[in-house]
Amino acid sequence: MRQKNRAPQGANKKNLTSSNVNTDTDHLVRFLDAVKNPSERLRVDVKEYRGNTYIDIRVWYVTDDGDYRPSNKGVMFKPTLAGELLRGVNLAARSVDPKGAA
Repeated sequence: MRQKNRAPQGANKKNLTSSNVNTDTDHLVRFLDAVKNPSERLRVDVKEYRGNTYIDIRVWYVTDDGDYRPSNKGVMFKPTLAGELLRGVNLAARSVDPKGAA
């Protein structure tokens, strides 16, 4: 049996069913829920899909009812790619603002 990692402090565990794309019943841990603009949020989740664990970075939009739903704008990838993607994001940030990127 595979042991699951605990969520770090500050992460929120969720059980989403109808509000999540590409899944029937997902258990996820949310690491970021940032306001992108008045009608969109950027969320970073770790979730399971078809028995595999993924990182999902996605834009969520507000519906007419005031609820947030996931959009098609995003990417879901295996955690083993996270380091390489972070390096790419860091390089892109440095290319725009060499002093401001960490």
